[in-house]
Amino acid sequence: MLGAVFIALIGGAAVGMSRSINGRLTMDRGAFTASAWNHWIGFLLLSVYVLTLHRVGLPLLADVPAFYFVGGVIGACFVVISSYVFPRIGAARSGLLIIGGQMITGLIIDLARGTAEFHPGQPAGVALILTGIYLTRYTR
Repeated sequence: MLGAVFIALIGGAAVGMSRSINGRLTMDRGAFTASAWNHWIGFLLLSVYVLTLHRVGLPLLADVPAFYFVGGVIGACFVVISSYVFPRIGAARSGLLIIGGQMITGLIIDLARGTAEFHPGQPAGVALILTGIYLTRYTR
């Protein structure tokens, strides 16, 4: 499990770096252009990875349930939104707000699906993140 924790931390660092780079591109070219480049490069990289290392073809669109494409739409919206906000409010605040949104949404999804029992520490964790956002915004 410790390995998964480190991989998640590295993934978080990668998201922060990616958002900062896309934020800079957003300032030069706009949020939608930055997002388009992000997705084209990602698509090409993942296509090469799947075709060469997994030695399987890309699945046909007809083989994928339509609902699964919603994840891609949400991901594209995330890239556009975060590319827009990172250069405007900073990496730390953007990261905290994104994590806060993920915590709130994750808590709601877990409770709605019944995949996790409610624990008072869950909303307390969200409150701590929101407090951190407040402190980075209003303290000097």
